[in-house]
Amino acid sequence: MTQPSSDFETASFRAIVDAIPDMIIRIGRDHTFRSFEGKINELFRPEVDYLGKRIEDVLPENTAPRFVNTLESVFATGEVQSIEYSLTFEQTICYYEARLVKSTVDEAIAVVRNVTHQKETEEQLHEYQFHLEHQMAIRSADLSAAENRYRNIFHHSGAPSIIVEQDFTISMANPKFEELTGFSCKEIENRMKWTDFIDPEDRQMVIRYHFSRRSGEGAAPPEYECRIIDRNQSVKIIFIKVGMLSETGRSIASIIDITSLKNTEHDLRDRETLYSAILEGYEGFVYFIDRKYRIRFMNENLIRNTGIDATGTLCHESLHGRASPCLWCVAEQVFEGNRVRFEMKNPKDKKWYYSINVPVRLSDQSVFCQAMITDIDERKRMEESLRDSEAHLRDENIRLRTTIEERQRFGDIVGKSPAMQEVYELMLMAAASDTNVILYGESGTGKELVARAIHGMSARQNRNFVPVNSGAIPENLLESEFFGHKKGAFTGAGADKKGLLDEADQGTLFLDEIGEIKPDLQVKLLRAIEGGGFTPVGSSQIKKPDFRIVAATSRNLSELVKAGRMRSDFFYRVHVIPIHLPPLRKRKEDIPLLAEHFFKAYDSNIRPVLTSKIMDTLMNHNWPGNVRELQNVLYRFVTLKRLDLAGESPMPAEDPLAETSYPATSLPDTVASFEKRQIAAALAEHRWNRTRTAKTLGIGLRTLQRKMKFHQIH
Repeated sequence: MTQPSSDFETASFRAIVDAIPDMIIRIGRDHTFRSFEGKINELFRPEVDYLGKRIEDVLPENTAPRFVNTLESVFATGEVQSIEYSLTFEQTICYYEARLVKSTVDEAIAVVRNVTHQKETEEQLHEYQFHLEHQMAIRSADLSAAENRYRNIFHHSGAPSIIVEQDFTISMANPKFEELTGFSCKEIENRMKWTDFIDPEDRQMVIRYHFSRRSGEGAAPPEYECRIIDRNQSVKIIFIKVGMLSETGRSIASIIDITSLKNTEHDLRDRETLYSAILEGYEGFVYFIDRKYRIRFMNENLIRNTGIDATGTLCHESLHGRASPCLWCVAEQVFEGNRVRFEMKNPKDKKWYYSINVPVRLSDQSVFCQAMITDIDERKRMEESLRDSEAHLRDENIRLRTTIEERQRFGDIVGKSPAMQEVYELMLMAAASDTNVILYGESGTGKELVARAIHGMSARQNRNFVPVNSGAIPENLLESEFFGHKKGAFTGAGADKKGLLDEADQGTLFLDEIGEIKPDLQVKLLRAIEGGGFTPVGSSQIKKPDFRIVAATSRNLSELVKAGRMRSDFFYRVHVIPIHLPPLRKRKEDIPLLAEHFFKAYDSNIRPVLTSKIMDTLMNHNWPGNVRELQNVLYRFVTLKRLDLAGESPMPAEDPLAETSYPATSLPDTVASFEKRQIAAALAEHRWNRTRTAKTLGIGLRTLQRKMKFHQIH
């Protein structure tokens, strides 16, 4: 029975040995190898090279002692002992693990496994792990630096910014968001939700956008407006831009507070609505023009009055029927930034209007002129009826109805040339209004006569006309002369004295050579003109007289403004109705009328006759001194009986009777001389209009031209 059991054990042992991936070695207590079983193919030498030989004789010197010590420990303790060692075969290192166990008193069993592949795998894994840990360390450092940069940018961003988690929690907020909401970052981060700040009326919209953005379903705009509530329960309107971060469910939002912008938009819309209502409800006429005089807007009342919407057309053509800008137009002053108000009588419909003209500057810096015109004809007529007598009204009516073309004189002003007709028209308009007037003209053109005529036809005609030659007053007395002074105000001020402005109260102040007034005095005059009054020298009392300015100059005031010698605000206050007086050399057709006018001042018994030769000489002279020079020349002619012109030889007066009674040569020459005088006189009478001259003389136009050539009349 023992034998079968032994056979069974042997068979079982063999089965186990064949099944395990190890080599089983029996080693004697004397260190000799007794048998090899199992994975003996792991042996790099034949089995016979090991059997019966001692460990010390077979294994390498660096391995044998360790193996022997382990074996001795097994016999000494009876416990299982383990050892790891390596063997080199043909420059290849193989690694082994051995477990030694005592089987009998003099024998031990070593279970040896080749772990070379495992060792190589472990080394590769270790090397890969080391490389991975190194890369992770580098990546971690990069991420840390990037995160620090990101946090630095985030916290120093000029716009309020937050990072919102999927559950609406705010995980990060920057200082600008603190300013916006009034909550600190410690109170906000990981404690408050984004929806805590949203106005209840906008909350559902924000929630819908939040989930749509994360699910990819629906349309979640990257930018939108909503309202938030800050710590003080104040509602703020914000513009928010949202982007998703790489982490799942996280988003970053940048915010702009547009509360003031929205409030401004609402105010602008409200103002626009109110302004539109005012414009359309205004009973007068309103229109805007640009710098090219094109109409950019007309209110409904003006459109109804004109019968057309003239937007885009030239205002002087569409509204006033003129080919060029109106004489009373103040648009250029408005484009310079000035407000201009004036009353005028429209020559087209003969009605009175009050015009307010103000600059309107748009966001692109372009400037429009807004004109608001009110019909004040009824009011003006009532004022005139209360102020003026029936006779004055009748004279005014006759004067205004007289056609300009038929005028040969205007008060003491003589001339019927086209240039003077234009001056008369402007004088009528100036007299009909109460605005300031500026007269431009060379010395001797009659600027003071025009000023007196305007005053004499104006509503101030019964009040003082105070002429002032601005260039003739000593500079140290200018302020005292204009504003007056109190007794003792300065050396020589022995009594109170009224100034020129006081004397012109309710009347007209004529400022001749206004360009001579210094800028510092212009400031004080401007204040008085605008109603701020003035203070006499040595007094503390403020006076506010009511006067109208008619100024005159022979200089270019615009150039004085550019040179800084005249203030622009002072210039625009006096430069409301400009009237340019033509020099005599540009209206020579008026010379016969002027000569006749001046001759009437002398006794007919002493004044010589203006013969055709004398008249020809007068017509051909250049007249640098204008009408004043003509008046002086005629005075010398009457006094000295000779025509004395600057730069020409004196011409003695002739006796017309002698010319006709004692012909110098023959009858044909006398007839020719008489014909020349008649033609020259007729030409002067009709302002050198040859058609009308020929008709008056009863000859054809071609005949007149032939005779003018024959007599050398140019």
